[in-house]
Amino acid sequence: MVSQHQVTFNAMNTQVELTFCSVDEAAAGTEAFAKNWFRYVEDRFSRFIPQSELSQLNRLAGDCCLVSETMLEVVQLAEMYRQLTNGIFDPLLLNSLLNAGYTESFEQLITANNIKTHRAANSNQRHSIIIDNGMKSIQLPEQVTMDLGGIVKSWAVQRLANHFQKKLLIDKGIINAGGDLTCWNHSSTANELPWVIGIENPWQANEELGQLVMSNGSIATSSKLGRQWQNELGSMHHIIDPRTMLPSDNEVVQCMVMGKNVIDCEIWAKVICIVGCSEGIELLNAKTEDYEAIIFTAQQETHYYGEKALLDSHWLELEIDHYHVGGC
Repeated sequence: MVSQHQVTFNAMNTQVELTFCSVDEAAAGTEAFAKNWFRYVEDRFSRFIPQSELSQLNRLAGDCCLVSETMLEVVQLAEMYRQLTNGIFDPLLLNSLLNAGYTESFEQLITANNIKTHRAANSNQRHSIIIDNGMKSIQLPEQVTMDLGGIVKSWAVQRLANHFQKKLLIDKGIINAGGDLTCWNHSSTANELPWVIGIENPWQANEELGQLVMSNGSIATSSKLGRQWQNELGSMHHIIDPRTMLPSDNEVVQCMVMGKNVIDCEIWAKVICIVGCSEGIELLNAKTEDYEAIIFTAQQETHYYGEKALLDSHWLELEIDHYHVGGC
């Protein structure tokens, strides 16, 4: 019998939620595969695990290192997005995160009594990663370290969704890893309902501002509000502006981007948080097609970028203060 199954677990310092339709006999195996996948990704890409492949790469910065195909794929993606975003998305910002005091996982960071800045080599000079596809090797610049937290979660979601659809032939599902979400519905049933996704109020926990109705697509959220801490320099957050090598400072506090690809959505949501509303919308408009953005500002105003017809068709009960169409 085909039923809808729901699974929730913690991985990669966030909560992962799965809903999928499958025969009951296969559900336990599907759940185990998903948990093992996220555990594998965390073990390979976490900067907080000393034995991870990423940590080893960072310790060998300046040396040419042979890497796994998985690492090569993600670093190639990160480099592609760095170029696409004119360098605003940059994976080589770990030193800046350390200097801001983000030296351990956030769950441990917020319980620390005294968060101090860390002195790592830091410069706003643009660096580049040397990638050799033939050798399957990566060379980080000397004294420059990499954090892939801004891309690997959505990549993990996208990869798992592809596996569910193409290998396990799951016709309907939704995967949400800490706000990086993709969903699909290939069911031929005429009365099949779309997914309804709550839009969290940035300023009020456990409260929704509206809902998104979607059958196939992705959405990702980037926020300065969730991961904040204090140190001797003042209030810090984890979204670094590569132009200043400091936590970004503008009116945007949270951004949601909706479109076809969840990795695209995560990158562009982060870019808008980094550069601000006006410049972020201009970049999104110039570099993408058929993507929408909901932007929340420190003034508690809500901006929408996209086509108003789309806003009315799948964003429900969401009050918009400012509309931006075609980058205006």
